[in-house]
Parts: sequence; C-alpha cells; structure tokens
Amino acid sequence: MTTKKTRDQLRFILVQARTDQQMKLHEITCFETSGNLGDEQVFSHDLLEKPLAVGQMDSCDGIIIGGSGDYSVLDDVPNLASLGHFIQEARARGVPVLGSCWGAQFVAKIFGGQVIHDPAHKEVGSIEVTKTEASRADKLFTDMPDHFWAQAGHNDRVSVLPDGAVLLASSANCPVQAFTFPSTGLYGIQFHPELAKEDLVLRLQYYKENYVKNTDSVEDIISGLKETSEAASLVGKWVDRIALARS
Repeated sequence: MTTKKTRDQLRFILVQARTDQQMKLHEITCFETSGNLGDEQVFSHDLLEKPLAVGQMDSCDGIIIGGSGDYSVLDDVPNLASLGHFIQEARARGVPVLGSCWGAQFVAKIFGGQVIHDPAHKEVGSIEVTKTEASRADKLFTDMPDHFWAQAGHNDRVSVLPDGAVLLASSANCPVQAFTFPSTGLYGIQFHPELAKEDLVLRLQYYKENYVKNTDSVEDIISGLKETSEAASLVGKWVDRIALARS
C-alpha cells in the first residue's frame, strides 16, 4: 500500500532557461513563495547547461517550466528537444506540469499549438484577466474571480491552442492567457502567477531593454502596477489541488 505524501514532502523540478544567476535564484524564490513551498521542495534544472533525462521525473511530484527573459520559444534554445520529450512523457504518465509565460508557450507549441512573435500586442505590467465559462468547471480556476489582475511581460503569445486544450482565461491583448488539457494536471498560464508586484519591478528593471524602449516607460509601468493576490494564489492551488491530490 502506497502512503500518501504530505504537502511538505512534495518535490518539484523547475526548468529554467535563464542566463543570469540572480534572475534564476529570484525565479526559484518566487515559485517557493507563491506556492507556499519550502527551500528543499523546488529544484532547478538549468536547460541551458544540460538536457533533461526522463529518469528525473521519478523523483518529483510535478514539473514547473518558468519564464525566460533571454529566449523566445521560437529560438534555437539549447537542449529544447529534451524538454519536449520530457513534457510529452509527463503528460503520458499523468505527472502535473505548470508552464508560466515562456513555459506556457512551450507547452502549447510542443503539443501542436502555434506561438507567434507579436510585439504589437505585448503585455508588460499588471493586466486584467477574464475567466472563460469553461474555467468554472476547472479545479484550478473554478473559484477565481471572473476578472482579476495579474503580472505579465511577453512579446510572444499563443495564437492557436493545441487540439484538446481548453481555454481558461483571456485578456484584451492576448486571447490565450491560460489553458489546460482536461483530466490532466497540465496547465499553461501566459501571465506570471508566481510574481508579486515587487517581483515584477525587479524583472522590469533587469529586462527593460527587451520589453520597453526607455527609462521613462519603465517608470510609467511601475507606477501603474497593481497587487495581484488572486493570480498569485494559482501556484499554491496547483500544488494542493493537482500535485498533492495526485501524490
């Protein structure tokens, strides 16, 4: 008989595609904080340094794919093929997956969706997200408000969802803000559920050359940022309702 794990026994792989050590550590901390997870529960895998091996899945309870201020999913990213195989195998095994921003785009693309570079509709700052009717039946989004604020920063977006994916949320500039494959623990979220207001301030200051044209724009964006506690609750809900329930 298999003993069910407690929440503090859960272990997660965070797949990262970032070049800067400070931003890597910041991303880990953001997922730990938003997911109410301890220091020994989130383990980073640097995709830029080495490929993923399917055997790594045996020692984790879920997979998180973070963002990337350095790469687009349309780029030739080191070891990207290994991530594709890894996530396809995770879906086949029923291992929970949470893709945030770059991670959501990758999940969509690897299962047959389309991602486009669309700076004309980029989102940088706090954005208003609207739930779809289908989200009311979803474990993660069912009790989210119909409209809520979230932190975002992207130039690419999912333009076509993969077959079988269900749209959970949208925004004015980005029709695909969240999706899932029903009866799986696999989610893609275009906005950053792991980021609080102060976290996005740090990201903006670091990656400003990628997303804004001048310092004045950065200050304007920062002055308009909002608190996003509802969006931040999603990581913890994924841990509790998807990963813990499966364990």
